[in-house]
Amino acid sequence: MNSRSTWKPDKEQVVAKNGIVASMHPLASEAGIEMLKKGGNAIDAAVATGFAISVLEPNNSSVAGVGFMHISLNSQIKNYKPGTNVVVEYGPRAPKAAREDMYKITGPGGGISTYSVEGNHNTDGYQSISLPGTTAGLCKAHELFGELPLEQVMEPAIHHAKYGYEVYWLLALIIGTNMEELQKFPGSREIFLPNGFPPKYIPDPSSPDDMAYKLKQNDLGVLLEKISKEGADGMYKGEIAFAIEEDMKKNNGLITMEDLSNFTAEVKNPLSIKYRDFEVFGPTAPCGSWTTLETLNILENFDTNSMGHNSPEYLHIFVEAARHAFADRYHYLGDPDFVDVPLSGLLSKEYAKDVAKQINKNYAELENSYEGDPWNHYSDIEIHDPWKYEQNNPNSKLKNGEYDQNSDCTTHFSTADKNGNLVSCTQTAVGHFGSKVVSKGLGILWNNGMVWFNPKSGSKNSIAPLKRPLVNMAPILARKNGKPYMSVGSPGGRKVNNANTNLSMNILEFGMGPQEAISTSRSDSSGPTTLIDQRISFETVRKLKEMGHKIEIVADMESWYSFARPSAIVVDHENNLLLGGSDSFPVAEAKGY
Repeated sequence: MNSRSTWKPDKEQVVAKNGIVASMHPLASEAGIEMLKKGGNAIDAAVATGFAISVLEPNNSSVAGVGFMHISLNSQIKNYKPGTNVVVEYGPRAPKAAREDMYKITGPGGGISTYSVEGNHNTDGYQSISLPGTTAGLCKAHELFGELPLEQVMEPAIHHAKYGYEVYWLLALIIGTNMEELQKFPGSREIFLPNGFPPKYIPDPSSPDDMAYKLKQNDLGVLLEKISKEGADGMYKGEIAFAIEEDMKKNNGLITMEDLSNFTAEVKNPLSIKYRDFEVFGPTAPCGSWTTLETLNILENFDTNSMGHNSPEYLHIFVEAARHAFADRYHYLGDPDFVDVPLSGLLSKEYAKDVAKQINKNYAELENSYEGDPWNHYSDIEIHDPWKYEQNNPNSKLKNGEYDQNSDCTTHFSTADKNGNLVSCTQTAVGHFGSKVVSKGLGILWNNGMVWFNPKSGSKNSIAPLKRPLVNMAPILARKNGKPYMSVGSPGGRKVNNANTNLSMNILEFGMGPQEAISTSRSDSSGPTTLIDQRISFETVRKLKEMGHKIEIVADMESWYSFARPSAIVVDHENNLLLGGSDSFPVAEAKGY
């Protein structure tokens, strides 16, 4: 009999009555909790957390990043009634000056971009920058739903920017691994490479060398103070917008004052499906929620509960359902404002039944239908026809392109208040430290959102002025009996899709609490090989291999994640309790009171 010593990382589930915040940094969670204690609601807490995390986790989030804030109300807030579900969308858009052929392709790529581009202009530097959304989105959410003054909500972020915070070891490591690129830009060197090197990780705050253990961003602090007084206009209009345009002009960037002044965080009704007795919601923008919702629709056609959690039978059905949904993602998805996408067809129950019938319960047919990366295989191959289920069936079908979103550098946080209002929010700088550019004197770390586009022309995801690229972010909310019930989301590139589906199934199908749902073993089938958590038994892995699955056994670790790093909150309305969970590794933390 085979046996092995296996690490089983876990955390205590947070149980609270008045509020919970779960984020990827303890100080960001504390910023949200502080607002709840001062009488704010879940949205106040989320806005405080969103600004704070953009200071505390610069490798993953930025005030010039992008994201989605998903809100579900259980009580009246301003003009919005209980039962309201909205998404504040502040995802990436190409600048107006962007063009389909703006990059010169030099060969196959890696990481987020399938194609390598001359000078890495779509991943690093000023030409990789898409329009910034985070500040506009957080300010819009506060304007519509916030009950505390914006200046108060932004106090923690301002404090951490101006006075600094201890650099934990993982941030020091990531700065070190990105040192070569950060050195190229004066503003980035000044902040992240004091004395020419990454800040030292010294957990002793009594160290005499202040910069050895604290990272300060004074210029960013000044900007945040301005935003706290003027709202988004403090960054998108006036003197800051003028300074941004001048910086872009000097460095071949594309963003103009016109781009900034015209940018709007949009408030949308989310997409929704029914899964068993739950309503599940995701953003309407081209993002990972489309794939998560489609996968749940397909899985609903199977009696997964009776199979048993992470049994060979369940894992087989989960993987095959996810692969069918990913095949559609590779082939059909793009910005519906620019290309035809059969979205209502893809999310229809009839279509899900049709796809479920194609799944062989005994063999991994889809997994063995191609060699290499499925992004490239399914971009040109149609295995389903969702158009016949589309409510408004257009006549044209446009070819999708080849692009890879295997990894990106993102953050997620969830909040809940004593009234049962829920928020699920995903934000990102896109790559580690985004474009690697900090505008000197402004303190703005810029995203590199242009990398999400296919630099090759002629695809659904090719570049166009003001177009939205297809992204992986997918904050998910669910309601039970008409009340907010579940908030889940993850960072982790295209692995976000399977992570969010795993969590949703763990909570909605198998009745797990949020921490157990996060900490339990998982799988991922977003790539050519199915990743299986090392905690899953040898016998289960053997049976999956017999069914034709290409298996790689992997483990999470503190410095890298194999299955994305979620956070989650569940509202227990029967007992008037809030339950929270965070990623099993430091530095993520859920806090409640």
